[in-house]
Amino acid sequence: MNFMTSRRSLAIALTAAAWGLSAPAFAGAPAQPATVTVQHAKGTATVPLKPQRVVVYDLAALDVMHSLQLPVAGVAQAQYPEYLQSYADAKYQPAGSLFIPDYEALSRIQPDLIVVAGRSAAKYDVLSKIAPTLDLSVDNKQLLAGMQRNVDTLASLWGKQAEGQQLMAKVRSEVDGLKAVAAQAEPGLLVLAVNRNLSAQPPGARFGLLHDVLGIKPAIPADPSKPRGVPMKMEDIARLDPAWIYVIDRNAGTGTQADKDGHPVVPSKQLFDNAQIRATQAGKNGRVVFLDPKGWYLLGSAGPTAMLRNVAQIKGALQGR
Repeated sequence: MNFMTSRRSLAIALTAAAWGLSAPAFAGAPAQPATVTVQHAKGTATVPLKPQRVVVYDLAALDVMHSLQLPVAGVAQAQYPEYLQSYADAKYQPAGSLFIPDYEALSRIQPDLIVVAGRSAAKYDVLSKIAPTLDLSVDNKQLLAGMQRNVDTLASLWGKQAEGQQLMAKVRSEVDGLKAVAAQAEPGLLVLAVNRNLSAQPPGARFGLLHDVLGIKPAIPADPSKPRGVPMKMEDIARLDPAWIYVIDRNAGTGTQADKDGHPVVPSKQLFDNAQIRATQAGKNGRVVFLDPKGWYLLGSAGPTAMLRNVAQIKGALQGR
């Protein structure tokens, strides 16, 4: 066992001990591969070229890996969108959740690269002691720039820069096409629904990329004091009378079927089917759009395929398709 493998084994053993787990010993590893230093959300990291035992704790990053056909060994268990459903197959080892790594699983996988972002970014310091780790978190206000960095970074590790550039050129072209259509459309209100709790998402809010990146005119102004959204009730939406209403059903995205008291959650399509919403401009004209909950809530539109699908849905709605 060489020094680097010993260090990795020790790091996992120490981490597992801290969690009260046992970590199996590692078998001998081959000679260390060539490495490269890359930029990511936490600064720079030295990672191997063409890693083969990659563990991914973020669905948008997994979207990039899938789009570029890059190898994945372990994944966070999650509510995958349909196009990522293959990662629920037994050949991909479950390595924890989007929030909490499974350290015993990591000791079995012996990752040569770990990818975190968003929900899993808080575990970066611990995971980076186990294996080279990249934090691919993005700033929603600069989403395309962050996506470009992530695609470029991952593509470069496997020599797929040309494929990465082609992918991002398609994303930018489709986003530009939507922005041109959105410029001619009336303003819209984006609402995040968590059961019966509603929050509007204006520019600058958690899901304000609908306005900041995709060019939809906002029905309400930015509110920097409420970065996670502006609380609203149905009567507030009715009073605002928006021309378009866009809805993200958080529970549909996460697969949640009951609230904290055990009562069944109310699907957003049922919740918004009421007299107050039907009386709005959006309701009268069939302009209440229920956005893809996984692409928006779980991936935050930060994966290229998620972005392309979300753009296509909104563009189709605006064009009456």
